[in-house]
Amino acid sequence: MAEGSNLTATPPLRICCYGSSSSRTPEKYTDAAYQLGRLLALRGHTCVNGAGAAGCMAAMNRGASDGNGHIVGVIHEKFVVDGSDWFEGAHSVFRDGKNEIVVASGNDLQERKRLLVDGADALVVLPGGPGTWDELWEMACARHIGFHAMPIVCINVDGYYDTFKAILQRAHEDELLYKHPRDIVHFEDTPEAAIQWIEAYMEDPETKATQQTVIKKRSSMLKRMESNLSGSSLTSWRRMTSFFGDEHRTSHSEPRDNSLNRGNFTFWHNLVVFSAGLSLGVVVVASSRISWKS
Repeated sequence: MAEGSNLTATPPLRICCYGSSSSRTPEKYTDAAYQLGRLLALRGHTCVNGAGAAGCMAAMNRGASDGNGHIVGVIHEKFVVDGSDWFEGAHSVFRDGKNEIVVASGNDLQERKRLLVDGADALVVLPGGPGTWDELWEMACARHIGFHAMPIVCINVDGYYDTFKAILQRAHEDELLYKHPRDIVHFEDTPEAAIQWIEAYMEDPETKATQQTVIKKRSSMLKRMESNLSGSSLTSWRRMTSFFGDEHRTSHSEPRDNSLNRGNFTFWHNLVVFSAGLSLGVVVVASSRISWKS
C-alpha cells in the first residue's frame, strides 16, 4: 500500500484505535498516529477513538481529517463543559459537526470502553500508557477466551511493544494460554503494515468461519441453558438476558459476523458478575445454616 493511495478498501471497516493522550508523547509515536489516521481515511475506513486533543489521539484525528475521513470520538460525560455544547479535551475536528461524537455516562470508564468497540471490525493499538494498556489487555483477554473474534494489532513503533510480545511468548511457553500468542494479539512495525494485515485478515475465508464459530458457540450455550428452564423460570431467564443486553432471539438469523455487537460484550460481563454474586449468596446461606445447626 503506497503512501497517499486513495484506493478505497472493499468493504470499508469500522476500526477502533487506542493510543496515548499525553501532550508529552514522543514525535515518533505521533508521526505514526497521524499516518494511521490518514491511511484509514484514504482507504475508506471509519476511525473510532477517544476524541483526544493531545498525543497519539490528536495526531490520529488530524491525519484522518486531512484525509477527509469519517471519525467517531467517544468521550465521557464528565468532560462536558457546563452550559456549553462542547467537550473539554476533545479535538477540534469534532467542532464542525462533520464527524461524530459519542458521550459515555457512568461513574467509571466501562461504558466508554464498551462504546469504543461497539460495532468495531478491528482494533489497532498505538503506543500509550496505562489507559491504553488497560484497553488493549481487556480486549485481548476477551478474544483469548472466545468472547469475540475481532482482530487486534499493535503498531510496534521503535520496539515499543516488544515486552508485550515477550510476555505473551513466555506465557505460551509456560502453557498458561489457551491460544497461540499470534491468535491473541498481532504486531506490525508500521501503520501501513497494520492496515494491510487487518484488510487481509477480514477477507480471509478462514477468519469468517472463526467469527461464525464464536457466535454459534455462544448461541448454543444460551440455548442449552434455556432448554433446562420452563414456566416462570424461563420467563425470568429471558428477562434477565434482555436486561443484560442480549435480546432473546426466536429466529435463526445470526448477528453481524464481523463485529463485536453491543450485547456480546455487555452480556458476558454482567452474566459473570451475576453468577459470581449468586454463588457467593449460596455459600453464605449454607454456611449460616451449618453454624445455626451446630
